[in-house]
Amino acid sequence: MASIHLGASSWTFDGWHGVFYPDKLPKTQYLAYYIRQFNTVEVNASFYAIPAPATLLAWVESAQPGFTYALKAPRLITHERRLVDCETPTRAFLDALRALGDAAAPALFQFPPDFTRKSYGRALATFLDWLAQEASGLRLAVEVRAADLTTPAFARFLAERGFALALVDREKSSDLFDAWLDLLGAGAPSFAYIRWIGDDRNGPQGDRDLQVLRDVQLAQWAARIELLAQRGVEVFGYMHNTYEGHSPASLRRLQNLLAPRIPLPVWPPAPPNTQLSML
Repeated sequence: MASIHLGASSWTFDGWHGVFYPDKLPKTQYLAYYIRQFNTVEVNASFYAIPAPATLLAWVESAQPGFTYALKAPRLITHERRLVDCETPTRAFLDALRALGDAAAPALFQFPPDFTRKSYGRALATFLDWLAQEASGLRLAVEVRAADLTTPAFARFLAERGFALALVDREKSSDLFDAWLDLLGAGAPSFAYIRWIGDDRNGPQGDRDLQVLRDVQLAQWAARIELLAQRGVEVFGYMHNTYEGHSPASLRRLQNLLAPRIPLPVWPPAPPNTQLSML
């Protein structure tokens, strides 16, 4: 049975103060508190700038054994330069992933909705072929939103190069879970990267409480995660506040659905036994 890693899209939400985070907890302790609750987190800050070495070191030192950070590739690469002349920042991003060591979850390259196959397909194919060589030993997922890229054919293209297609539960987005499932026995990487976004335009406002209960969708994902785990596929899943209104509560709801199905990791891990054995 493969490992299951479930977390939120960030740990820095001020709206969680007094709801998820205790009232008197300072912001400087948010990460340490979060790490005791969930075993992975998606790092949105890296989308705006590659974290400094000192920041990466602090994250590694803060992590419990088994905790992982899923870094998002900088928007400079995917949104601003649109893959043009971006070898240097991409290599810098890959170096940041390597600096995390065992604390690195799969990283995410996220492309905007107007990044289409028609307009950017050749540049994307060239970049991914190059990236597959540069990122040897790293786990990467790719998220696309354009209709002409959210296809089984593109999922196959990614799998052939060792990348995972990010599986996104988002309003008006294609559901490619079955297509990705079919590829798992045909050379696709043995991990899945899932993002629960919901309606990020007209959905819940604020991030302090559950506002839209997606019972049917969560039950479906629990069954899907069970299937992936049984096939030996390691799962990394990240919940956004926009999915139901408050991602920590949504994660607990999903965990409660999963618990009768598959063994979830004990979290936080028990501290090591430091008592000396008597001889």
